[in-house]
Amino acid sequence: MALSLSGNLIETPFSDVIAVLRQQKATGTFTCGTGTNEKSLYVKNGHIIFATSKDERDRLGEIMVKIGKITRGQLDRALKLHKNSAGLKKIGAIFVENGFVSPKDLFNGLKMQVHAIIYSLFLLTEGPYTFEERLPANVIPLQINMEELLREVIQQMKQAMQ
Repeated sequence: MALSLSGNLIETPFSDVIAVLRQQKATGTFTCGTGTNEKSLYVKNGHIIFATSKDERDRLGEIMVKIGKITRGQLDRALKLHKNSAGLKKIGAIFVENGFVSPKDLFNGLKMQVHAIIYSLFLLTEGPYTFEERLPANVIPLQINMEELLREVIQQMKQAMQ
């Protein structure tokens, strides 16, 4: 049975949509927003395995600079190398190949990026969303502990309200 899901967060909050995907043990891509505000979650058997965003603030390089793992100059250099490769090399691979970060720091940065994207989706109160039962071939699956992530989201929301 194919799971078809679409709507607007104004009618169905993100937390409810995620609960349905988890309950149905869905596999596919949840996309919310449009244009440069579009964010996608990749779900396998009801578990979020990765997330992407078109928002510049959610880019891996921006997250790595923000957490102090690379400098702005290193990011600028990596972006030039990325452009010169016609986008064939992932930015994370460029960070590691050039000695800007260790593979472990890259992995931790990816996890922080995914957590930040998911957190931002919890804050959305409106926007169109769809769910399609297919995953792109290039998804890098991460082990995401949803209970731990939800605790983090709740803690961040409490801090933001203070």
